[in-house]
Amino acid sequence: MAIDWTLVWLVALALCALIEAARARASQGMHVQMPHGGWLVGRHRTAHSGRHMRAFMGVPYAVPPLGELRFRAPVELPPWQGERLAVKDAPVCMQRDPFRRDMIIEGSEDCLYLNVYTPDPVPAEPLPVMIWFHGGGWQCGAGISSFYGPDFLLEHDIVLVSANFRLGPLGFLSTETLDCPGNNGLKDQLQVLHWVRDNIAVFGGDPNSVTVFGESAGGASVTYHMLSEKSRGLMHRAIAQSGTYFNPWAQPAHKGVAAQRALKLSELLNCTVAGEDWAARLNCLRAKRAEDVVATLYDMFVWDFDPMIPFPPVIEPEHEGAFLTQRPREVAQRPHGQALPLMIGVTAEEGLLKTAALLNLPHLMTEFKSSFERLLPVVLNYDHHEDEKQQEITRHIENFYFKAGHNYNKSNHQNLTDLISDGWFVAGVDEYLQLRLDDQLAPTYVYLFDHKGAASFSEIFKGAHNEFYGACHAEELQYLFPIGQELFVSAVPTRQDLELRDLMLRLWVNFARNGDPNHINGTSNLPTWLPTRTYPVQYARLGSKLDLDETETPPSLLRMEVSLLQHRADFWRELKAHLPADSPSQHRNEL
Repeated sequence: MAIDWTLVWLVALALCALIEAARARASQGMHVQMPHGGWLVGRHRTAHSGRHMRAFMGVPYAVPPLGELRFRAPVELPPWQGERLAVKDAPVCMQRDPFRRDMIIEGSEDCLYLNVYTPDPVPAEPLPVMIWFHGGGWQCGAGISSFYGPDFLLEHDIVLVSANFRLGPLGFLSTETLDCPGNNGLKDQLQVLHWVRDNIAVFGGDPNSVTVFGESAGGASVTYHMLSEKSRGLMHRAIAQSGTYFNPWAQPAHKGVAAQRALKLSELLNCTVAGEDWAARLNCLRAKRAEDVVATLYDMFVWDFDPMIPFPPVIEPEHEGAFLTQRPREVAQRPHGQALPLMIGVTAEEGLLKTAALLNLPHLMTEFKSSFERLLPVVLNYDHHEDEKQQEITRHIENFYFKAGHNYNKSNHQNLTDLISDGWFVAGVDEYLQLRLDDQLAPTYVYLFDHKGAASFSEIFKGAHNEFYGACHAEELQYLFPIGQELFVSAVPTRQDLELRDLMLRLWVNFARNGDPNHINGTSNLPTWLPTRTYPVQYARLGSKLDLDETETPPSLLRMEVSLLQHRADFWRELKAHLPADSPSQHRNEL
């Protein structure tokens, strides 16, 4: 049989054309034209299961805050011409991480960038958007892909945005005057919300379906955006994990504290001028190396790494760009966030963030026990009270948590860990829920993460390896993000870990789609998570501390319960309510 070489050539030519067309289409999918006319060129990635996705990394959302822009609100980025590569993470914002207990300063001052991840191909219908604000006490952390990547969440049809924002003194220095009113890190986040509103549609995201979620300081940031009028209309649902603005470390600094710390910072860097000439001091500070500014963070601690956050949000003087001008407890009008569906929760042993180090660094525990009355007010942020009031608060705490005395150790630490859990996290979340449920306009879903996994964040906070102390602060993050691949490289997830990860991803994504973590459209095998309508709250307990070989029946990974850690939360509410009547108004009910 004779071969028709002409036909073969035509077929080969056609195949080549099809291959080139497919390459062109794939390549074209990584090119996105921004509304202002410039282009972004992204990269291909795969989710955990191998699902294809697009990643646009290191996307600028504001002018680099350098030189004269240091200590100022972010400036919107002007349009650019032509193509811009967006294929790798930007540097983290310059920081010094106290939780690692080292002296390393890392990152760059030029750090206002975000990452966008989408499925590939993008479905025809616009997708819900999830914006992640990381934790780290507003002094460390980043939105980079190696920690907060899309590997798990992009198994589902969403658009994920993670962002860097300024930290420590570079992000939260305040003179309490118009020279430097403060909250620039929160204003960076606000700029991210504006960027998403204006640009996310070209990535396949729905600007009218935006869920903002965060953990620890990121969770507190979420509640600040639910409070600030500047964020109204830019978010439609919220998830606050282990943080609200009522947590003592997240509350605005008391009047005069921020200015005192700004003064101390300027003197540490030899920016001393006569009087209170803040403009001159700031000009001097803007000329200093960013590393030297960040290095002063450790000089703000009184003991160990406390107070935990030396540069928290502040109350700004009234001006056009102000993000926060009233203390959250003093806001008269109903916050716009009351009308937004909310998911909120804590881990069972949040306090391991602090007590893991106390239990494993003997010198630290010895000093803490021997100077308990002096140190506890610093650790729990009530040292702004007069000495007599501090002593009274300490006595109440001691009588409630340590009836048998200070006999806590590695094998008997629950009372100490509960104290830090409640003082730093549970009481603030409880107070936030009380006020929200008094005037609830939208559903509220509450959870307690209580799981024993293959790895624990207590290791990161100087806990011993291979010892389980409880469900530590930040523990749930490894079930939403591939953070464990960097932090726990030798840990092998258990079957329960994998099932819990699948469950939590569906809960979080369903909530981002519908404002309801349960699967609304069609059938689902998810347990029903009921919203709480009254106080005390009903909540979902997520996870299990039982090993599979301890029970014949696999434990349920979502169980509805009532009264979230209520006995302990009641203690803190009563303690706040019975502070002496002569407390200054700005201090009353604040620990």
